[in-house]
Amino acid sequence: MSRFTKLKMRLGFWEAFLLYRKLKSGNLSNLSISKLAHPFSIRNNPYDYATFEEVLLEETYNITVSFTPSYIIDGGGNIGLTACYFATKYSNANIISIEPDAGNFDILQQNCSHYKNIKPLQCGIWKNNTHLKIEDTCTGNNAFTVTETTEKTNTKINAVTIQHIMQEYALPHIDILKLDIEGSEKEVFESGAENWLPKTKVLMIELHDEMKPGCSRSVFNAIAKYDFSFAIKGENVIFTNNSFK
Repeated sequence: MSRFTKLKMRLGFWEAFLLYRKLKSGNLSNLSISKLAHPFSIRNNPYDYATFEEVLLEETYNITVSFTPSYIIDGGGNIGLTACYFATKYSNANIISIEPDAGNFDILQQNCSHYKNIKPLQCGIWKNNTHLKIEDTCTGNNAFTVTETTEKTNTKINAVTIQHIMQEYALPHIDILKLDIEGSEKEVFESGAENWLPKTKVLMIELHDEMKPGCSRSVFNAIAKYDFSFAIKGENVIFTNNSFK
């Protein structure tokens, strides 16, 4: 399927035509789409475009909830399109978008700067507050993995727990927790999940057993301790907390 055909299917002819013309020009800044309240930019690489397709064309994170979200954590923010999508859909929500990679974070900040309800953080989500180093898997800037490190280098990044984020930003609970953290879910759910998982209404997570064996087992073992139901949408598993009060 051609790029224009896919755009037309998702956006309609005229909006698709205008966007396609700008994409063909090579000017990938200040792109406009009706699904976002403000313009956005992507870099000229296939990975950013794949993220655009997933988040804005396919609307992977468009779910129906029975409440109005007030507190959203976007773990694995990449270039910020998911946070912008949430901020458009839930304009009164407080959104924290977390991305460890410096290059991704730069454009995330740019895309999120139009939204007053998004707080960008350059750090990684982990099982404890520590430092991480990025491991380039050579599969694009949307597939970095991280490992814990004690090395004293300029490239190490801060890592924080979800509990720490909740405490730092005074979140009484999490309405939507989106996690696409390239295998780090294994560590995040292995230790300390009892501090924040019962306070989470909806968890949207992409599992990465192909990158780090044991991810699914870690997540489902933690989830099984509570009354969550689940569904699947695209590459995401969506857990809903049935006992959240």
